[in-house]
Amino acid sequence: MLLPMIKDRVAFDLPAYDGLLAGHYRRGAGYGRRRPGGTDDWLLIMTLDGEGRIGLGRENLFATAPSLFLITPGTTHDYGTAPSASAWEILWVHFHPRPSWIEWLDWPAAAPGILSLVPSAPEAFEVESSFRDLVELSFSSAPLKTPFAMNALERLLLICASQRPAASHHGDSRVRQAIEYIHSHLSQDLGVEKLASIANVSVSRFAHLFRAEAGLAPGQYVLVQRLDRARMLLSRTSLGVAEIALEVGMEPFYFTNRFRQDAGMTPTQYRKVKSPSRRST
Repeated sequence: MLLPMIKDRVAFDLPAYDGLLAGHYRRGAGYGRRRPGGTDDWLLIMTLDGEGRIGLGRENLFATAPSLFLITPGTTHDYGTAPSASAWEILWVHFHPRPSWIEWLDWPAAAPGILSLVPSAPEAFEVESSFRDLVELSFSSAPLKTPFAMNALERLLLICASQRPAASHHGDSRVRQAIEYIHSHLSQDLGVEKLASIANVSVSRFAHLFRAEAGLAPGQYVLVQRLDRARMLLSRTSLGVAEIALEVGMEPFYFTNRFRQDAGMTPTQYRKVKSPSRRST
């Protein structure tokens, strides 16, 4: 349940912000933050290195790379470097979700008001890369930095939502089969009719099962995976843009337009600004 936004945020130890507030911290031993009443927003934390703790009264949840913790509105913020650790490096973002995002925030519960997700490899790289893009955009001086940053946050939440079924071995085996097919056949036809036939159920039944399992419609899930794979190919290979488009099953002109909408830049521009050194910690 979302709490009303509060203009005076002094009690929260947070500044007022527009849309989101993000950062990249590396803190040493003894670091901690506690807000007993919680806040009116959501807080997402991804551990990059070291170990952190999420306090639960006299007990703690422990955060190591690449785990993510999502703290819901009104939940006590009690977190910091783990007692046995010398440092804790994190990416973090406070945000007010758009109404359409709420269903994507239905993560597994680690404790009351605290949700958690551990992306599987190699998807963890894409989650971290998206989170870094979000933080970088939030500090941009561009006139449209907030819309771009919110777009990056939306993409990050979509990627996380798409990871939910992969984190569980107890999901519907028919949907799991379709998801595995998607990941290994991105260059091929992945229409809902094809996927339903892989799962051996009707189209309408498959669409219902898939959304219940993955939190996304089949077409949305496929698009997220295709764009994620394209980002990886752009940053790690010398393949041309048209070759990458075909590799991820998209017509080149449509791919370029859709990539620009999602990333805020063309595939060529994305390749120019991304390098291994930009992702190092």
